[in-house]
Amino acid sequence: MNPVLKNISLTILIIIITQNFASAQLDSVMNQCEKYLSDEYLSDGQQYLSLITGDQIAEFSVLFYGGNTYRIITCGGDEENSLIFVVYDKYRNELFRNSEYDNVNYWDFQFASTIECFIEAELINKNNKSGFAVLLIGLKK
Repeated sequence: MNPVLKNISLTILIIIITQNFASAQLDSVMNQCEKYLSDEYLSDGQQYLSLITGDQIAEFSVLFYGGNTYRIITCGGDEENSLIFVVYDKYRNELFRNSEYDNVNYWDFQFASTIECFIEAELINKNNKSGFAVLLIGLKK
């Protein structure tokens, strides 16, 4: 077999295997998160997703409407409570940090008026080379 063709075939095989592994890992993390969207909460229909490597921090921008009750759910890695997440207002004032509550996976809250927030997520175990950070937002029915 031609060496160039052999290298191309090997590269394609590696890409396929990597994609299948990443897809399986993401499915596992999504299943972990979705269980916190109980019958009480309806998903906003979006999946906020970021691949984090090392000490990177994922950031998501979200608009919350006043008077509604929301649930932010975060998941990452193979274990529960594997992400630290922090919610800030648009001026970067900290509103919530899950590490102050045993790294819980979700937070239920309500704002009196509409507010733009930034949510940061990072892996707890910095020795992990990478992992998915998944954020779901539920609206109380």
